Amino acid sequence: MSDELPADVRENLSDLLDRGTDAARRRDEPAVEGVVDSVETLAHHEVADEETRAVLLHGCRRVAATRESEPLVAAAYFEAMRRVVDAEESEGSD
Repeated sequence: MSDELPADVRENLSDLLDRGTDAARRRDEPAVEGVVDSVETLAHHEVADEETRAVLLHGCRRVAATRESEPLVAAAYFEAMRRVVDAEESEGSD
């Protein structure tokens, strides 16, 4: 599939999303904000699949909206985005 995530992009996203999950659980808002910015940049510039891009950007918006008042919800959004990235890897290996 031409829209498959390249391995380096998938690895970068996975690392960022794991760091975001940890930062949200620690209530480290500046770190969460940095992760959101990085994920948005990667999604806009490196994710060709429109559906995957839309899911990542939606997740970033939800993290931004919940990071201060509900950091565990923000962490759950990061985890959900990680599952999407992991699913892209599974589809690419079929």
